[in-house]
Amino acid sequence: MIFFISNKIYSRIISITSGIVLFTINLTASSTLLNVKDFGASVEKGEYATLQIQKAIDSCAVTGGGTVVVPAGEYLCSTIILKDNVTLELLSGATILASNKESDYNQHVNFDDTGGGSIPVLIYAEKANNVSIRGNGKLKGQPTYYIDTLNYNPFIDEDYFAAKEAGVDLKISRWERPNVSLVVLSECTNVKLESISIIDSPFWGLHLHWCRDVQIKGLKIVSKLNVAANSDGIDIDGCQNVTVSDCIIETADDAICLKTTRNKDGTRDCENIVINNCILTSSSCALKIGTESYGDFSHIIFSNCVIRNSNRGLGIFIRDGGMVSNIIFTDIIIECNRKPVGWWGSGDAFRFAVMKRNENSKIGLIRNVMVKDIIAFVQGSTRVIGHENINNIQNINFHNLQFFITPESTPDIRAKEAFSIKNASEVLLDNIKINWIHYDGSKTKWSNSFIFENIHQLNLRNIYTVNQPKDFPPLLLLNVKKITKTNVN
Repeated sequence: MIFFISNKIYSRIISITSGIVLFTINLTASSTLLNVKDFGASVEKGEYATLQIQKAIDSCAVTGGGTVVVPAGEYLCSTIILKDNVTLELLSGATILASNKESDYNQHVNFDDTGGGSIPVLIYAEKANNVSIRGNGKLKGQPTYYIDTLNYNPFIDEDYFAAKEAGVDLKISRWERPNVSLVVLSECTNVKLESISIIDSPFWGLHLHWCRDVQIKGLKIVSKLNVAANSDGIDIDGCQNVTVSDCIIETADDAICLKTTRNKDGTRDCENIVINNCILTSSSCALKIGTESYGDFSHIIFSNCVIRNSNRGLGIFIRDGGMVSNIIFTDIIIECNRKPVGWWGSGDAFRFAVMKRNENSKIGLIRNVMVKDIIAFVQGSTRVIGHENINNIQNINFHNLQFFITPESTPDIRAKEAFSIKNASEVLLDNIKINWIHYDGSKTKWSNSFIFENIHQLNLRNIYTVNQPKDFPPLLLLNVKKITKTNVN
């Protein structure tokens, strides 16, 4: 059954004692409301609903757009393609279940260095305008995993050797194909995603690629924290003008990650991004920029977030020559606990680093970054590391940070210093407090509270330490040129 709302302007003027109120509904295009059940979509176990849901979307687009409603029930599907001016609405109790047969998928994406190869997609749109997914229903994957041997990787060499030294099994979780990405929107404009749940995505849950003018609000994204490798929550890739708010994300891999990947058509910059009011848990990094960084990142704010039980709180990793500039992390509570070897992170509040993916990679830059008003309960060493012998981390400011550091919960101990910065220039630390909790030298490798190495122009104000390990000074300076200190204990 198809319902049409005509292209008219309805106005009603109501007189009330305090004045006149004008109510206007302005529909600039015909609006269609379609139910996928009317196109034969079945919830019978083992029956596919892909073609029927696609027919509903195509019919909606032909009439100029509107809403395609998915009622309660579980609909087994492969690739569904959204079209211009169409909203896909999943009602309460509705689940679109991703097929676990790779041969079912007719849409794949492929980006260099994402680690996934050719990725099959459940919900896809390309170069579409005014597309939305909303409602209280679910998109759900059917991932399977196996445990493999962790081989040496120079990117996590410290983790690898610490595990070998401690005699820890070098194991890693990997996914079986199909490694479906549940939502991929590429080169779309005016995108809205609201209130839906993305559950057990085999690969990245929501991948926005080269999109503009995007609003994401109230999503719930969940995957298994102990096995779900590469199951990022939200990946914002080469996009502009994006807001993310009020989301609850609990994923084994990065919770919210900004990237500038590369494909056959090149790369695009990531800019004008606001992440706000989210609750995050990650077995890797909760809020991250990189590691895919072929383009630049600028004008980005992460604020008012709660991070719990994560392997790393905040991350910037530039490996492909991109530049990060004009970034703010503010008003964030962080709780980090060490995860087993193989997950990226060390129970640290944050790590910012510039490095080369391989010998042919360009060297990038991080500059104009502010980190402020952070409370962090951590087990690992927080580090900022420029590329060796190059001050390519510039003008980075830290204000009002408190660290509460406890011994690691895993046998492969890594943490040494509380907070270190290496290969940087124009560095300011103001009102920073380090609290060492339950110090026992026999169970930790703790050393200095602060280590600054190869720094040009370092400014320290109001720096405090509590229960500093007695065998080490709080502050270690190595090749620091031009330093000012005020109230440093």
